[in-house]
Amino acid sequence: MFGNLTVTVIDCDDVDEMTRFYRDRLNLKVLDQGENHTVFDTGNGGELVVESHGVRHPVSMAFTDVDISKAHSALADLAPTEPVPHKDGQRFSAQDPEGNRIIFVDA
Repeated sequence: MFGNLTVTVIDCDDVDEMTRFYRDRLNLKVLDQGENHTVFDTGNGGELVVESHGVRHPVSMAFTDVDISKAHSALADLAPTEPVPHKDGQRFSAQDPEGNRIIFVDA
């Protein structure tokens, strides 16, 4: 296992509309908000992120608490991205067989 699957990311066209929906209609608490993203508390220790960064993967997922070097090596055949800074640690991503983005974060 590479860590804990704790984050779901929805790449959307209108972050403000999606924020209003998840905040006002589904009553999710906003943890962080920026120009192109909003992070919600899912209530179970995880996060839902709505973002508009042009990635164009409708849904992505993230594993947290990952040993980055070990996971990156184990997934080398998937041509993962190089690790980059993320909050207080690092992250990289790879794609599953259907092209969905899976993000691996060490924090």
